Amino acid sequence: MTTRALLASGMLLLVSLSGCADQTDKYCGMLNDDKATLTDLRKTVSEPGNDFFGESLGLFEALRDEAPDDVVDEWDTFVFAWQGLADAIDEAGVDPAEYQPGKMPPGLAPAQAKAIEGAALELASPRVADAGEGIEQHARDVCKVDLGL
Repeated sequence: MTTRALLASGMLLLVSLSGCADQTDKYCGMLNDDKATLTDLRKTVSEPGNDFFGESLGLFEALRDEAPDDVVDEWDTFVFAWQGLADAIDEAGVDPAEYQPGKMPPGLAPAQAKAIEGAALELASPRVADAGEGIEQHARDVCKVDLGL
């Protein structure tokens, strides 16, 4: 390989590694900025009329979209499960603060209750829990941010 070819290869490698670092820096910045929003959302989860699932889903989707390659699969798993629960609650037209498993709000059809419970079980599944732990670990190790998900 010629010297020119080696230099060109080296430059391409540096540029690609720089892009990865920029992506990770941007993602870590978002995590740090959004930590307070996540904490605030968590505090309001039981308030009637609160769109906790919709608001947090938008935040999670934005983080997934910026996630570096080494954690994007975990974000996909987490966001898809979260989306499933948000959709089930939205389709049933219930206030998440009023819904409690085993106690159906008035007007909630059994099929809607079953859809919500199934989506909640998926969100609590070991697969999704592992994804959440992977996101948390990456945030701590790479970004130095403790999300407390």
